[in-house]
Amino acid sequence: MKRLFASILLTLGLPLAVAVPVAAVSGVGPAAAQELLRAAAVINDEVISQLDLDMRLKLAILAIGQPDSPQLRKRLITQVIRTLIDERLQSQEAERLDITVADEQVDAAAAEIAQRNKLSDEAFAAMMQSRGIIPNAFREQIRSQLRWSQLVARRLRPSVEVSEDEVEEVVRRITASRGLKQRRVSEIFLAVGTALEEDEILVNAQRLIEQLRAGGSFPSLARQFSEAASAARGGDLGWIQEGQLPEELDSALSKMRPGTLSMPIRGLSGFHILLLRDERQSSLGEVSLHLKQIVFDIPSGASEAQIKALAARAEDARGRIPDCAGLDEQAAEIGSEGSGDLGNVNPGDLPPPIRDIVMTLPVGQVSPPLKFSDSLRILMVCERTDSGIDRAQIRDDLANQRLDMLARRYMRDLRRSANIDVRIKL
Repeated sequence: MKRLFASILLTLGLPLAVAVPVAAVSGVGPAAAQELLRAAAVINDEVISQLDLDMRLKLAILAIGQPDSPQLRKRLITQVIRTLIDERLQSQEAERLDITVADEQVDAAAAEIAQRNKLSDEAFAAMMQSRGIIPNAFREQIRSQLRWSQLVARRLRPSVEVSEDEVEEVVRRITASRGLKQRRVSEIFLAVGTALEEDEILVNAQRLIEQLRAGGSFPSLARQFSEAASAARGGDLGWIQEGQLPEELDSALSKMRPGTLSMPIRGLSGFHILLLRDERQSSLGEVSLHLKQIVFDIPSGASEAQIKALAARAEDARGRIPDCAGLDEQAAEIGSEGSGDLGNVNPGDLPPPIRDIVMTLPVGQVSPPLKFSDSLRILMVCERTDSGIDRAQIRDDLANQRLDMLARRYMRDLRRSANIDVRIKL
């Protein structure tokens, strides 16, 4: 039941912080009710109550499927209160910009969560009540989540542009890494807004690692606490080509074994916790290259001076090749055996030195002269066919990465300009 409840609540990574009247806090006396409604934090004159905090802690504990305990609450409370503060700032900003969500949208989102977990609306509401969750509070937080998504879409997405050159750069990087390792990776990312936050966020990351090593669910904790776009997918980044991530992350992954967890890794804008889920070799067979070449034979026993002169001749020819048709003309003029059209070639069938060059060579660009034991060669890729690369998906991924970065900067600015007063001992 705990796992099912966690799955329902975490489907959208929903917060649960609302003001609740004293009368709504059933089963406790007036003094206890007043204590539950005491401020845990004040955000721009709006209160996050002890009740809000207690309910979110319960959600986090249910999500990771472990018994409630003071020790577990202590490990989670700092990141929980930070998450609640961010959510309140998001809600305030959406209200300032007059972004509203219709009741029908909230109804649809709530129904989708229930259906995804094979529950009727009534059974879903009953389950929330049995766990002490106020149904209307849950609905209002669905509304808050949807409002922030709309804010990001309206205010930030129009400024996100991805050029063809950027897409082609990713394509070249992917094709260059064919035959290298691919890694299935999940992440939890905690942003660092200012230098003053550095130590606090590092401690939060270390506490999350403690919880993961104690058996906590990585997807559940990622949905609860990660500040990356991957949080909605439980931190799943999918299959990542070796060299595709920033150097500090790729370096850490190279030292890990499948199933292992990293220590906190300081990236450009925060700390990353990585889980290496699996590894595999990427395939070379999906790529086909239409290659042409010009061969400059090195005479047997040629001196260094003769080889240098031949290299100068190859460079001269290279400078007079504007495109694939121009290479054909130069090959016919030079007349060397082996020059001309090599047809469509599988890169996996090429010797490593040639393969490494042509896999990164842009279409229509001539390679530098390549020295072999008996010749110098210049190569050109006239066409590259790759059924395994989805350029539209690459464009979407780049746009989402950029949007995620802009949203994190937006949140950083909201934090910096806010009046935040945390009144509980962490």
